[in-house]
This record gives sequence, C-alpha cells and structure tokens, in this order.
Amino acid sequence: MSKKLLSVFLLTLTVLPSHADLQDPTRPVYPLNTETTIVNAEEEPRLSAIWMSAKSRWATINGIQAKQGQTIPGNIKIINIRKNSVTIKQNGTIKTLQLLQRPYKTPQYQGHVLND
Repeated sequence: MSKKLLSVFLLTLTVLPSHADLQDPTRPVYPLNTETTIVNAEEEPRLSAIWMSAKSRWATINGIQAKQGQTIPGNIKIINIRKNSVTIKQNGTIKTLQLLQRPYKTPQYQGHVLND
C-alpha cells in the first residue's frame, strides 16, 4: 500500500510543472516604474545622501546615485565626494553641494559655565 501511495505521489510530482515561479522574496509585490528618471536641465543640483567606504564613494544627486568620476543627467560630473559635501562640474561651472544645507544650532548655555 505504501509503495503504491509513494508511486502515485512521485507520479504527481513529475506531472506538475517543474518551472514553478521562483520569486525574489525582497522584490515588491507591485512592480516599480522602470523608466529612467528624467532630470530637468534647469533644475539646481540637490545633494541628498553620501555613502563612503574604504573602496568607493557614492552620492545621490537629484535622486540619482553615482560614484566619484561619473557624469549624471543634467551634465553633472561628480569631481570629489567628501564627508559632508560633493564638488561637481556642471556646464563648465564648478559647484560644491553641501549635505547639510543650513547650519545646525548649538545649545546656548545661558549663565552656565561648563568646567573642564
């Protein structure tokens, strides 16, 4: 009886399609828009992120990730990536984009003296 059941089970496995859809579990359920990002040439370059490792440096400018030396849409060439800024060349003009656009405030100690 068990041999017969096993044979039916194996036969069922061979009849089933062997090309079952294997999907990446990290892939979104709904497909992302795969069209390339169109950058307006009039738009000012905006730095939103910097990643640095021992081997490479990456920056996100106008939503596009690129590494040092690459040129991205809008005729923007990434010249140098530093900890908090990126130097670019756009249409012959060299600009420095700051990651932190506004200075942060330091706490004001009113009437308090910090002892060393």
